[in-house]
Amino acid sequence: MTTVIAGDGNLGDYLRTLGQLRDLTESSEIGLLLPGHGPMLADPLGTLDYYLSHRQERLDQVRSALAAGARTPAEIVAMIYTDVDRSVWPAAEWSVRAQLDYLADTEP
Repeated sequence: MTTVIAGDGNLGDYLRTLGQLRDLTESSEIGLLLPGHGPMLADPLGTLDYYLSHRQERLDQVRSALAAGARTPAEIVAMIYTDVDRSVWPAAEWSVRAQLDYLADTEP
């Protein structure tokens, strides 16, 4: 499970934070992640790499959905969140909105 970027969140900030944590982990300053809920994460580098690659994969999927003609967050969710239970699609729409904002801010 990964973080949902809600309406008050910013994907760019989240990605920068993950990158900073990864840098600290590589320099051996972090040996354990203590999330706000759930178990301790004893493999910080593996966890952070997964989170970063998962976000990149979702961004690529959003780009592909847009290229295929999807225009709304709901349309994008229906195309790319097929691996997620439909009961969480409303939360996925929040993340898609954050992804669209991120892409608008970072790509021409």
